[in-house]
Amino acid sequence: MSADDRIAKVAQFLLHSPPGEVDDVFNDIRGIVNDDDALQEQVGPVLAESNMQQFLSVEVPGQQSKVLITPYNQIGEDRYLDPNTRTEFAFDHLRRVASDAQEASEAGANEEVRAELQRELDGYVASYYASGSVSVFVHEGSVVSCIVSNRFSPGNYWNGSWRAVWSFDPATGQLNGSAKVRVHYFEEGNVQLDTQSDFAADVPMAGASETDVAARVAAKIKTFEAEFQQAINDGYTQLAEKTFRGLRRTLPVTRNKVDWEKIANYKIGGELASAEN
Repeated sequence: MSADDRIAKVAQFLLHSPPGEVDDVFNDIRGIVNDDDALQEQVGPVLAESNMQQFLSVEVPGQQSKVLITPYNQIGEDRYLDPNTRTEFAFDHLRRVASDAQEASEAGANEEVRAELQRELDGYVASYYASGSVSVFVHEGSVVSCIVSNRFSPGNYWNGSWRAVWSFDPATGQLNGSAKVRVHYFEEGNVQLDTQSDFAADVPMAGASETDVAARVAAKIKTFEAEFQQAINDGYTQLAEKTFRGLRRTLPVTRNKVDWEKIANYKIGGELASAEN
């Protein structure tokens, strides 16, 4: 295997970085490779994929607006679209800097539904996420909504991320989505939660305006995400009340219950005997 192939293999670790820890993994890789020039040549595409997977939020150059970096608003090599301001821009995935903003072409089909859904989801995310962001795009004829909420607390040894993708086809009324939670806890150990759930539903379209359609899609998203959150909560309750309890040994290896009072008497007797000596 050539040196470039080895670097490319090592760089893939970035795609498996826990939320909020890409820089830490990257610095570890730098120590392993020990060749920054060669690493930068190989790591660019991997960092781009990682940033898009994580729905990185960036400020749009020249605009009072933010947009998520995703595969659904990529319009060229390292160029992305903010549909809310009709701005396209370049993005440096290594330095995480946006630049070279230009006015985008006119919006195409389904823009009215997209804009209405953006408005609906802006209100939803602001109400239900402590630190969330949402961007809605038109991608290959579908209206795709990306939601992300990150909570990073490395000083307390944990980081977490919620990501959801919802694809709505205005032609058929079909809504498909997935929500994913990933949490890393690393105080004196290394524990990760990585869970995902997929959803599908039909949205009634007959006689509905773009505003009505967007409201119905947003309502479905809200319901599905609430169900997913409740399932996670129920899972933790099950874990605490039943699973962990089932792992505990009901009796010691002697198959007899421990007489704690007798053990205490043994200890006191031993201490008195030591004092007499």
